[in-house]
Amino acid sequence: MAAEEPEQNSELVVRRRIAFIGGLVALVLFLAVPVLTAFTTLFDGKAGPVGAGYPAAAFAILFPLAGAHLYTRWANRWEDRR
Repeated sequence: MAAEEPEQNSELVVRRRIAFIGGLVALVLFLAVPVLTAFTTLFDGKAGPVGAGYPAAAFAILFPLAGAHLYTRWANRWEDRR
């Protein structure tokens, strides 16, 4: 039983690292929209009657949700293969 403990601890460390890095990447992408809006002219134009801020805001809302969904599917598949 003692031989299994380091293996389980290393697996936990790997899972924590994956979750931390995934969360950090999502945060950076989420914060990229306000930074680009504040410091560049990238979102100054309009796309028809809809300003470019609307698609940017939709992306900022939907991207973290899609990322959470994909991560959950990946984690469930990882657990099911054991």
